[in-house]
Amino acid sequence: MQSAFSPIVLISGVGLLLLSLTNRMGRVIDSSRFLVQEIEAGKNTARKHIQIGILFKQARILRTSITSISITILLASLMILLLFLGYFSNIHVSTLFTIFFVIAITGLIFAIIVFLIDVAISLKALKIQVSDYL
Repeated sequence: MQSAFSPIVLISGVGLLLLSLTNRMGRVIDSSRFLVQEIEAGKNTARKHIQIGILFKQARILRTSITSISITILLASLMILLLFLGYFSNIHVSTLFTIFFVIAITGLIFAIIVFLIDVAISLKALKIQVSDYL
């Protein structure tokens, strides 16, 4: 039973990262919709088209990160299930548990790397938006 706490803590921490990523995704979507409305209203500039392109790229990157985090949560949940099945059925699940844990942590690392790429793209978009004022 003590072994189940590690995946539970992993789910809790990764859940907070997932919340942050989904909030970022919401902001990207809202910003994209706003820019599209401005273009449709006749406020069409090349800069807005560039920003929409960057936001779309950002949305794809965030989707990748969210998917990776979701897989991490799924694997951590499966680890908990394996622990309970192993406990109640006397089946040795340590090898499968270890494989799930390594894949989950790898997914978390990948999601964080992709998140850092998203931050870099956000700064690129900000630079385009404020370039006239620098």
